[in-house]
Amino acid sequence: MVLSVHEKVKSERLYKAFDLMAAKELDAAETELHAGLSDAEAQEDKVLAALFYSSLGVLYKIKKEFPKAWKFYEKAEKLLPEDPALKLISARLLIDVFGQFDTAIRRCQKVLEISRSDPPFLHQANVTMGLALLKKGERTKAVSCLVDAMQDDFEGLLSASNIDLKLVEALLRKRSGLAECRAYLEKALRFAESKQEERHVELFRRLIEAFPTEEATDIKIQM
Repeated sequence: MVLSVHEKVKSERLYKAFDLMAAKELDAAETELHAGLSDAEAQEDKVLAALFYSSLGVLYKIKKEFPKAWKFYEKAEKLLPEDPALKLISARLLIDVFGQFDTAIRRCQKVLEISRSDPPFLHQANVTMGLALLKKGERTKAVSCLVDAMQDDFEGLLSASNIDLKLVEALLRKRSGLAECRAYLEKALRFAESKQEERHVELFRRLIEAFPTEEATDIKIQM
């Protein structure tokens, strides 16, 4: 797709903001994002405005100002109510920061409804819903979500880097679903091998070698 000069300027502003965030120049990044948001709103570009709102959410999450982060994610989601990525971002924030597990689960269920032909979003929605269920103490349902997250042996994911290990780690800490967690890692290993992604092949091999027994279930997953 060929961008107009105006669109290129807006895109460069967004890229610049993320470069500034990476450099920990957060105030400068905030200035850039607000300028881009004003431009998008003046042009009545809902998609771009939502992108800037969600980027401000990222910024405030980095700054650990979580209520502000939530406000911006919510504004982005209102502009694009059917966008699965925004629903998953807000669901993780609801789980990790606000403890609103039922609301997070509803967002994940919505993603499962609207992303039936999109394996990456289905994978993330199942992992995220499993995390919320586990926080609620519903371990059996959380394990079921893990099984759903490895549906068709991860077929449809672009890379082994897309395989989310957070639910595996959380279940192991709770000494739950050991067989399913091991199957998940073994399928992940085979997937990484099929993609010839040696870094992830090595990671999954190490995790399987260190896989806990019933007596010792402390395993740390580091990407």
